[in-house]
Amino acid sequence: MDGQPVTVPANVGISIADQLESPMHAHDTTGVIHIESSQPSNAFTLGALFDVWGVKLTPTHLGGYHNAGGDTVHVYANGKVITDPTQYALRPHDNIVIGYEPGTSLPHIAPFTWPPGE
Repeated sequence: MDGQPVTVPANVGISIADQLESPMHAHDTTGVIHIESSQPSNAFTLGALFDVWGVKLTPTHLGGYHNAGGDTVHVYANGKVITDPTQYALRPHDNIVIGYEPGTSLPHIAPFTWPPGE
């Protein structure tokens, strides 16, 4: 936030103590979200990921931030604007950028190289 990248933390969707794993989870801080389920992949949305993470995400809210003044929530998937991030169905190798700012400097694509085998 405030112009600084925020990484999805390791173990989002994983309870090591309870030995439970959500079908949508992150093992580490690489930015890779794993979806391991027999459900169709379009059943997993960006909004559901943020629910698992415990961070509020709506078209006008990102965590404790909300659209006010010139600052607004911006969401891009593969370089394209997403107007309702809660409903965006995650796809393999999506490049998601979310920011809260006036919208003039936020990159639409995050620099990222997929780890081998992902």
